[in-house]
Amino acid sequence: MDIAEPTRPGLRPARRGRARYAPALALAIVIAALLASTPAPRSAQAVGRLPSCDLGDVYTVPRGYDDWSVTLVDRLLRVEKDYVPPDLVNVREAGIPGGGRIRAVAVDDTRAMARAARAAGAPIGVWSAYRSYAEQVQIFNGYAQQNGRDSAITYSQRPGHSEHQLGLGVDFMSAGGGNPLPGDWATTAAGRWMRDNSWKFGWVNSYPRGKGGTRWNDRTCLRYEPWHYRYLGRAVAAEVHRSGLTIREYLWRNHTLLDSTGRSAASPTPTPSATASTSRESTATTAPATPTARRTTAPPTANPTLATGSSTSTSSGVGAPVLVAGLLGLVGVLALIGRAWSRRRMR
Repeated sequence: MDIAEPTRPGLRPARRGRARYAPALALAIVIAALLASTPAPRSAQAVGRLPSCDLGDVYTVPRGYDDWSVTLVDRLLRVEKDYVPPDLVNVREAGIPGGGRIRAVAVDDTRAMARAARAAGAPIGVWSAYRSYAEQVQIFNGYAQQNGRDSAITYSQRPGHSEHQLGLGVDFMSAGGGNPLPGDWATTAAGRWMRDNSWKFGWVNSYPRGKGGTRWNDRTCLRYEPWHYRYLGRAVAAEVHRSGLTIREYLWRNHTLLDSTGRSAASPTPTPSATASTSRESTATTAPATPTARRTTAPPTANPTLATGSSTSTSSGVGAPVLVAGLLGLVGVLALIGRAWSRRRMR
């Protein structure tokens, strides 16, 4: 005999047994309410406002080899020492004079660009292309020894922070014209053509002049380099061109991500290719230290400090616990409504 609820005439045992589940359904509703009140895990969000030009050593996100068009490296963001794109090929496969390697994803557009420049009477060549981490160590240290570290960081990226390591950064030159670094390459026929047309083929100048035509640019945090271009692919390059932003500004605003804690990703995304790298090993390393608090609005004059930093990002969203809680609550409410409706019919 069920003493929890007296038997009424006409009440079938099945309905009487169903009443036993009422406490469980009520408990489900309470649990659902508690789960719904628990904040959902924060999802990855854009880094947000463009940071200052302080130095840092934060692993950029995204940085997978398939994320090549939106991976950003600058004075703050970097990739690992063993970041070596697996599809590096000689630039001559793009039908352009010069030496070095670029990623295969850039070959077709580079070939089309070189052909168009040649047809316009402004043939281009490659002065410098892919550089490994170890090669960038040698180059940066050479500049630092020659002109001082404070000067070097205004025109050369530290190891791990260079677009050359992505296999997508190229220092172009006039075909047969030699070193493009002295003077202003943008005033040459090839330089002018690249400035006006490269974006149509997926290439964008990484380090344009600053406000008022200054050589230092707060938006790129580097000195003017009219020869240095980054391959983004035609779609992203067209977006950058239309926006009027620099590559750094555009990628920070639209694609650069951090994890839910506001820190860089905990583990590397790319899988280095052992066969793609022919660089020599280097004993120089980058030693993380305390972040600097200085905001750089002009070429820094103080001794910079390598830093391990992060930018915080808060967000809220609907996570899996909330969805489960909502379903449990809905099932519980519907069950109680059904039970009440059944009782009414029996009366």
